[in-house]
Amino acid sequence: MPSIKYPEPPKQLKERGWWKSIGFLGPGIIIASVSIGTGETIFASRGGAIFGYAILWCFTIGLILKAIQIYASSRYMMISGEHPMQSWLMLPGPRGWLPIALLLMTGVCLPFLLAALSISVGSIISWALNSGEMSDYSVRLWATGLVLAAGVVSWGQTYKRLETTQMVVVGILLVCILVAAIACQPDLGALIKGMLVPAIPSYKEWIHQSYPDIAKQAEWIELVTYMGIIGGGLPAYIGYFGFLRDKKWGLFAKQEIYNHSTAEGFPEIDASDENKQNCRNWLRAIKIDVGGSFLAIFIFSSAFMVLGAVILHQAQLIPDKFELLTHQEKFLTALSPSLLILYRIGIIAAIGGTLFASFDVWTKSIYEGILPFQKKENPISNAKLKKWIILSTSIIGISVIWLGMVSETLSNPITIVAVPALLGGTTGCGVWCLGVAWADRRNLPNSYQMKPLLFFPLILSGCFLLFAGLLGFYFKFIA
Repeated sequence: MPSIKYPEPPKQLKERGWWKSIGFLGPGIIIASVSIGTGETIFASRGGAIFGYAILWCFTIGLILKAIQIYASSRYMMISGEHPMQSWLMLPGPRGWLPIALLLMTGVCLPFLLAALSISVGSIISWALNSGEMSDYSVRLWATGLVLAAGVVSWGQTYKRLETTQMVVVGILLVCILVAAIACQPDLGALIKGMLVPAIPSYKEWIHQSYPDIAKQAEWIELVTYMGIIGGGLPAYIGYFGFLRDKKWGLFAKQEIYNHSTAEGFPEIDASDENKQNCRNWLRAIKIDVGGSFLAIFIFSSAFMVLGAVILHQAQLIPDKFELLTHQEKFLTALSPSLLILYRIGIIAAIGGTLFASFDVWTKSIYEGILPFQKKENPISNAKLKKWIILSTSIIGISVIWLGMVSETLSNPITIVAVPALLGGTTGCGVWCLGVAWADRRNLPNSYQMKPLLFFPLILSGCFLLFAGLLGFYFKFIA
C-alpha cells in the first residue's frame, strides 16, 4: 500500500494571518448552534440565577475540556483519514464494543434532547401569544407542532443550506443577546473573578425556602450537569467529523471513506517535509473551525449567565419547568421596552435554530457510528437513515412531551435534559477522549502524534469528564 500523502491545501491556509482562514468556519458553527439551544440559553441562565457570577469558571473549564476533545479528535481524523470510531474496532475485546456503547448512549439521548428543546421553545411561544400566561396543554401542543415542523424542514435539507442557515442563526443570536447582556450593566469585577477563581458556592437561604427541590440536591451535582450540557456532547460531536468529510478537507478531497486501521497496524504516512507542512496547513482549518465555534459558545454562555445573574439572581427567581426563559422578559422590559423584541428574536433564533438543525446533526452522528460496521456491497443510505431517525426520534420525543402530563420526572425540561447532559455530555465524552489518545499512539507515527502539550490535557479531560459524569449520574438518578 502506498504511503499516505496530503493534497496541496488552499492558499488561505498557507498564508500568514489567521483572519485569512476565517472562511473555513463551518462545521463547528453548526455544532455551536445545536449546543447553544439547550446549554447556553437555559442552563447558563439558570446557573447565573442560582449562583450569580460565581460559576462562570465551571462553564469555562467545561468548554476548554470539550474543545480539547474535539480538536484532538479532528486532528486524528485529518491526519489518519478515518473517523476515531473506525479505529476503535481494533481495541482489545469484542469487536466494536466501544463504538456500539457510544452509539447506544447517543441513541438514548436524542428523544430527551428533542423533548426538552421543543418544550423550551413551546413555552416561550405560548407565553408571548397569551400575554404572559401559558397552560401545560398549550405548551405541549406547541412543542409537538415544533417537532413536526422540524421534521418536515429537515426531511430534504442539504448540508450547504444547513451551514448557511446556522451561520445566520448564530449571527442574529450574537447581536441580540450581547445587546441584552450589556444593557444589564453587569459587574465586570465579579464576572472576571467568577471566571478565574474556581469555587463551589452554596445555595442562598432564599433557594432553600422557595425552591426546596433544587436545594435538596448537592451544589456540585448542579455544576456537573451544567458542564455536561454546555458546549454539547456525543449527539453532536460524533456527527461533527462527518461534516469534515462533506467539506472535503485534507485526504477527503480525494476519497470520502477510509478504513486504514487493521489488526496488522496502520499504513505508512509520508514523512517528507513537504507532506508534514501540508498536514500542518490542513490542521489550521481545524483550529479555526473548532476555535471559532467554541469562542462563540463561550460568549453566549457568558451573556446568558449575565442575564441570569443580574436579572434573576437579584429577583430570587430560578428558571424551572415552563418558566425557563420568560422571567428574563419581565426585567429586561424594565430596563428598556426595546429589549423585549431583541430577547425574543435571540431566543427563538437560538433554540429554534438548534431544533431545526438537530435532525441533520443527529443523522450524521448515527451514520458515523454505524459506518464501521457497514458492508461495502450493501451500504446504508444516509438519506434513508435520516428519514428513519426523524420518524423514530419524533415519535419517542413527542411521547416524552406528553408523558410529562402524568410523570413528575418528565414534566420538567431541566430533569429531561439531565439524562443527555450526564450521559452524552460528560461520561461519553470522557470515554471518547481516552479512546482518541489510544488511537493516536497506536496508529500514528511519532512525527505525527500529538505532542505532550495536547496529549496529556486530552488524558486529563477524559478522566475528569468520565469521573464527573459517572458520579453525577449515580447521585442524581440512583443514590
